[in-house]
Amino acid sequence: MKYRLVVILLTILLNSCVQAQDKDGLTVMFWNTENLFDTVDDPAKDDDEFTPDGERHWTEKRYRTKLDNTARLIAAAGEDYAPDIIGLCEVENETVMDDLTRRSPLKEIGYRYVMTDSPDSRGIDVALIYRRSSFQLLSSREAYVNLKPQGGGKTRNVLHVSGRIASMDTLDILVCHWPSRNTGVKKSEPLRQTAAKVVQAVVDSIYAVRAKPYVIIMGDLNEGPGDAAVRTTLNTAKLDGADKLPDRRLVAVMSGVRLGSYRYQGEWDKYDQFIVTASLLNGHGPRLVNPHVCNFDFIQEPDEKYGGKKPMRTYNGMTYQPGYSDHLPVALNLEF
Repeated sequence: MKYRLVVILLTILLNSCVQAQDKDGLTVMFWNTENLFDTVDDPAKDDDEFTPDGERHWTEKRYRTKLDNTARLIAAAGEDYAPDIIGLCEVENETVMDDLTRRSPLKEIGYRYVMTDSPDSRGIDVALIYRRSSFQLLSSREAYVNLKPQGGGKTRNVLHVSGRIASMDTLDILVCHWPSRNTGVKKSEPLRQTAAKVVQAVVDSIYAVRAKPYVIIMGDLNEGPGDAAVRTTLNTAKLDGADKLPDRRLVAVMSGVRLGSYRYQGEWDKYDQFIVTASLLNGHGPRLVNPHVCNFDFIQEPDEKYGGKKPMRTYNGMTYQPGYSDHLPVALNLEF
């Protein structure tokens, strides 16, 4: 009964988001969903722990709760209006994306999606969800990230999506999930630099065909705005003063945001990032405003060890709790 009440209330909220479409601009969001897996074993992937018989006992009920929590967070991220464009990482496959967009309360919005089919050993991918009324899909492709020369394993591809927005400009979006720091920061840094070079190659291909490019790179980069793969490999500038830069200079937007989105040993990091072309900041077209971390109370819990709050995960170690993710979402607005 409690589960049905939550779904009914969430559906009412989403219906109000559908109706409130009289606005200028777009809301763009990115979120690492933390292991949004279905319950079916894929023999070709290392997903056994997220099955009913696996060590996490990932049941259909837990999966449906995860979908509803994800839908609730997405609805809340745009405040009065659910986001127009949403980048996600750590989503397993098209079954999960179908369930999220068509079989959860999000179906009331009518979202569509595109996603990668990466070789990642665990089977996780990146995806982009969009409102067709706000973003007219023109094309999508994925760029392969080869880590073998650096001794790395299989990882996530970069998703590149192009679409027409209401200002009649073309917006290019790259969704990324760069290699983690699990093997140590120094050892894994070359892997992220390789991923950054793939991103730069995609951006260069956009520059070759767009007279005035509008580009948003979003993702869990496992790098802060000042770390090497972002600052040096992509040659990014800080947000402060970016409105005076040339259109094609990349800007690390989260450098101007006080809060972080990922907490490790009591410290907040800015691994979930937006990097954009300065053309979105100089006021001569679509203009980026209000980059922020969605630090809602309902997706956080007390950090008993270090104090303060931390993101409410789906598992605390191996103990299940009906949480959301170990990352907070990040969002921004585009004004026309």
